[in-house]
Amino acid sequence: MDILALETSTALGSVALWRDGMIVDVRTFESDRAHNAVLFKPFEGLLRQVENLELVVAGTGPGSYTGVRVGIAAAIGVSVARGVPLIGMPSIGALTHAAGFDRYAVCGDARRGAWWWAEFESGSLALAPVAGPESETAARAGAWTGHVFTMDAVSPPFCHATVSTPKAEILAAAAARLSEEEIAALAAQPVEPVYLTAPFVTVSKQPVFV
Repeated sequence: MDILALETSTALGSVALWRDGMIVDVRTFESDRAHNAVLFKPFEGLLRQVENLELVVAGTGPGSYTGVRVGIAAAIGVSVARGVPLIGMPSIGALTHAAGFDRYAVCGDARRGAWWWAEFESGSLALAPVAGPESETAARAGAWTGHVFTMDAVSPPFCHATVSTPKAEILAAAAARLSEEEIAALAAQPVEPVYLTAPFVTVSKQPVFV
């Protein structure tokens, strides 16, 4: 069974191909703004190696608003074209430094003065990412007794978090451990980015005619 995984929630993105219990190939790419200009060449290289594609996995964030959506869009395209299931998995479950941790928290900058916090336990989200003011997130961090990671370039000012990057190969390996029933249940759900806050929308001013 071939599994294709895409992870584009941070500036360092990756794609991976899993086959018969092991990673066949991993390709990384980097973009400070969006991955739409750099994702498709490495992704095409992996697609050429596919033999029997049965599942596509996309990291859903949280993270770069544009990056996550580009990764999901590419995953949807392959899923539709090849007629195979697509599932989304949270990027915070694929952190490079979290191997061996059964329980950990992840926090990061949610912009506009807000910070987000999530908790991961026994292979799944124990607390989905929640955004709030710095004081609120700092209080969560202060009460937390486990390890803390961040997907940002530096640790938040209110806690000591290990900087870690989610990887496509970890997503692929996690998907390979799912049962057929779990895959079917996830595939039945639409794959959407993890939004930390409601979309910030402004209403244009109406022109004034005199």
